[in-house]
Amino acid sequence: MPVVHADMSGGQAIDLPGVRGRMERLEFASGIVLYRMEYEALDDCFVQVQNSFSEPWIGSALHLQGHSELAYPDGKTFTLTPDSALLMRVDPSGSRFHLFKGQLVRHVGVASTLAPLQARFDGQLPGRLALFTDNSFGDFQLGQSFSPSPRLRHLASNLFDNHAKGSTRLLKLEGIANLFLAEIIELFCEENPTKDRIVVWEDQSLSDIIAHIEHNLDGTLALSALANMAGLSENRLDQLFRQKFQLSCAEYVRNERMSTANRWLQSGELPVREVAKRVGYSHVSNFSRAYRARFGETPARTLRRATSRST
Repeated sequence: MPVVHADMSGGQAIDLPGVRGRMERLEFASGIVLYRMEYEALDDCFVQVQNSFSEPWIGSALHLQGHSELAYPDGKTFTLTPDSALLMRVDPSGSRFHLFKGQLVRHVGVASTLAPLQARFDGQLPGRLALFTDNSFGDFQLGQSFSPSPRLRHLASNLFDNHAKGSTRLLKLEGIANLFLAEIIELFCEENPTKDRIVVWEDQSLSDIIAHIEHNLDGTLALSALANMAGLSENRLDQLFRQKFQLSCAEYVRNERMSTANRWLQSGELPVREVAKRVGYSHVSNFSRAYRARFGETPARTLRRATSRST
């Protein structure tokens, strides 16, 4: 299995042997560093990355699309997907991404050294960030995975669409990167409220509703109809979804529809209009807007890439 070495310190698109796409590192005066990666592995391979920091730092990572594995120098491995964000600090060089043949990876990472970040919090970082604030630099390695919010995914998609273009491109990218880091820190540091006890019949009702959603993505999946089917109030069903998935019922349905649409489009077997219909959209334009907000590209582009691979 080949190993592709990538220097991320250039601040511009980089062509990698064995990987089709781009990788970019942008450093801003505010101390924020933005990483944007968009590529497809032509074969199973590793992308090895050299750390460019020389002092303690905190970084974040999220795949807007695709999946890969990030291996630390000490051997710890983290799976990156659109449903698993990562807050991290890895001082030694030698981390590497394991890419899988045919996988399109659209990745966002935002990092900052501790000094400017601490200044933004009036000198006192949120409590949970203390995990990453070891003052010594050298061998420190830590990663914490957690579920991203719909807002975090939306900010990530903005880094790949029209918000990241034009004469004010760098100004826009810095603003979005700041919002992205703020959101991911807030998600990570937010204390979970004491969870209500879910009784057995409620848990079974929730499982039945999840199965119903999975098999009826082309149907009406309004909260009121689902609550009536489950024998629960709308508020209680929504509460159960938030408790179990950190998503509202509507957000869960939308996520399932978009994830399923993405799988169908990547198979290249169905036209966009048919995919839209199968996930409950009667208007292709509405489907395209929702898909782009989720994945940072139009469904037509995903389909073109899939069909070009099969020819």
